Amino acid sequence: MVENENGLRSVHGDIHDYRQYLRDITAIQAETVRRLVESDSTPPMEMAAVLEDIANKFLDMSDEVRDFALARPEAC
Repeated sequence: MVENENGLRSVHGDIHDYRQYLRDITAIQAETVRRLVESDSTPPMEMAAVLEDIANKFLDMSDEVRDFALARPEAC
């Protein structure tokens, strides 16, 4: 799987590879959130922006998984 120009990954390949991608992304994001909440020096607006970016990434991943599911014959 390769990222496209929007930074999104195509899941029309192997779902097992995509699951690994999801594990990797969620581990990175969990560490990011951990660092945000542990630091008292992070400005609130920066914290809000990072959390919004993470939320948008999860929405993108949700769309990709849905698209993969809908492309499968048994999903119809």
